Amino acid sequence: MSNAMDKLVTLTTASGPLQQTLIGETLRGAGIAFETYEKGFLPSTILGQINPLQEIEFRIPVERQQEAKDLLCANGIVCEISERLLKRSLEEIVKPLLGQRERDLTRLARFVEINNKETVRALFNATSRESGGEDLLEDLFFTMARDGSRALLSLARIVGPGSGDSFRDRFRHEGTGGDKAIRLGLLEVLPEFTTAPWRDEVLRAALDDEDTDIREAAKEAAFFATG
Repeated sequence: MSNAMDKLVTLTTASGPLQQTLIGETLRGAGIAFETYEKGFLPSTILGQINPLQEIEFRIPVERQQEAKDLLCANGIVCEISERLLKRSLEEIVKPLLGQRERDLTRLARFVEINNKETVRALFNATSRESGGEDLLEDLFFTMARDGSRALLSLARIVGPGSGDSFRDRFRHEGTGGDKAIRLGLLEVLPEFTTAPWRDEVLRAALDDEDTDIREAAKEAAFFATG
């Protein structure tokens, strides 16, 4: 077993069930054997087993590493962070959405959902520097909150520190009177907004809500916000 393990190298780490499934299916389709390991836990030795509740590290034979990287990138699942990747993402996904009053964020949201954290964070940062990029990220933020996206936390750390009046007003409005799905999403990232004067208002409204799920989410947010 030790000799076989020595021949395996890390391919990538997946943080969501969709990305984990896509990577596993793509590797199997190409006949590339892999093992998965739950980050922070004892490694799983079952070939190809995926636990969707944890971050999963994929390891493959070293001789097929480059082939696997090229395969995942060609399928738009995971690409190494590079100027080429950022340029392609900006040109093909982000820029067509800039300045539009009514825009379909489906493709951008899917890209964010299936790619790793490093790639997503790099795209968020690049988008914020584009003219109209902050408005686009604001729309994406609330769309992702409603959809329960796992990448919402990464985006919160980008838009939070420099959020403008429009974002703050929208967060307060959706966080106190929006539908259940978006309120649950916003409560999950609320502790990231440490200096926001409206954070307590959103939290109090949730703690007093009649819905049990919202109250429980608010208690968790309060714990992580205050310790």
